[in-house]
Amino acid sequence: MLPSVFGYRLSTAIILLSLSTGLIAQPNVQHGTKVLTPFGYRDSANVHRVLPDYELSIMEDGHIRMQNPRTGDHVDFDEPESVPQGTEPFTDNGWVTYASWLKRGGSPISYFDTTWSVPAPPSTYNGQTIFQFNSIEPRNGNAILQPVLQYGPSAAGGGEYWAIACWYLKGNKTFVTQLHYVPTNQSLIGIIKLLSHKGGKFSYSCQFSGVGSPLVVHGSPELVWFTETLEVYGVNQCTDFPNTTKSLMYDINVQDRNGHPPLAWTVTNAATACGVQTTVAINGGYTGAVYIYY
Repeated sequence: MLPSVFGYRLSTAIILLSLSTGLIAQPNVQHGTKVLTPFGYRDSANVHRVLPDYELSIMEDGHIRMQNPRTGDHVDFDEPESVPQGTEPFTDNGWVTYASWLKRGGSPISYFDTTWSVPAPPSTYNGQTIFQFNSIEPRNGNAILQPVLQYGPSAAGGGEYWAIACWYLKGNKTFVTQLHYVPTNQSLIGIIKLLSHKGGKFSYSCQFSGVGSPLVVHGSPELVWFTETLEVYGVNQCTDFPNTTKSLMYDINVQDRNGHPPLAWTVTNAATACGVQTTVAINGGYTGAVYIYY
């Protein structure tokens, strides 16, 4: 076995250099070594881009491997450290409003998608960041898989425009696919699929329909907490929100092996300035809909 450097095999050190170079965040989302992700600020050393055709695996000892399943090339990352909720600094804003549903039993959810349109950009831009997404988490809340629409900069890049990427965050480790520009009014479908499961280990994929490569995660615990979320950072005035009244998150489909579960969304409005709130238009696991107001 080759010796390691900073927890990685020497054979993959060059790959890691390319990952780090691709994730140099813009200054307005940096606080020292912290960079912005859709789960708050994280240490830049623990944010990594997932290369095309590579997949993530949570290994038996807990560390995460990024591997090309065709060639066998891989990069190993140290086991994620837990990040207690509410202890991260610089939480300026965050999850301001969302709808959520916790699956409490029954068959694993095999499919979860949401359709929405890219809203009009804010009428003012001060380096703020807006994240909007559907997502799922394990019961302990220490990880999240999410197809994310963003306006403004993040650790993945971005700026004064809308863009999309899939993110996987576990503990203090963050993984993200390539960011893709999207224009106003483009229809988006954020899709999360269960690929397989055995012995309490689950494999999932995350993708925007027709855009980019999927983000695949193997060896995850079951993901059971579902959300439709608006998350913001650096928003200081109403005109920093999208220049429209609301977004409709619709055609929300949640499936298990028995069909569509009879779910009911729970709304959390954490910050309601400027009229920000979520309302449920259609409950249930088939063609559900929620409004996110700005």
